[in-house]
Amino acid sequence: MLSAKRVEMDCLNDVLLLKGLTEGNSKMRKYLLNSPVLTDFGLWRFEGPLSLDQARAWAGPEVVSAIGHAATAALLGELLGHPVEARRVQVALAPGDQALVFRLLGRLPEGAALDHAALARLPWQLGLLSRLA
Repeated sequence: MLSAKRVEMDCLNDVLLLKGLTEGNSKMRKYLLNSPVLTDFGLWRFEGPLSLDQARAWAGPEVVSAIGHAATAALLGELLGHPVEARRVQVALAPGDQALVFRLLGRLPEGAALDHAALARLPWQLGLLSRLA
């Protein structure tokens, strides 16, 4: 069983990782998101739609998943050709960071929870969100 202190430290480490504050970090961070959310004031660019080949080329092993739903993570993993972890975390993109965005083309009814098969039938696009400043 995990102690409360251990859980607290794990959460703190996730926050530090996702905010790009880990020691020695000076390079761009890459994220996976399920909506094109602007995490702070700044200058942003949202490009797309991306092809699957473009998305696969962009999404390497250093990508941090912030995909909060298991079905979305599973579908995105299939599309990208490698596992995507479901992680319901908040991210804060710093200038220079980018995110591959899986976005549904339509709004789901309130409280709707889709399984993998239902999600795969809906129209979607991939885009690249960049924080410029």
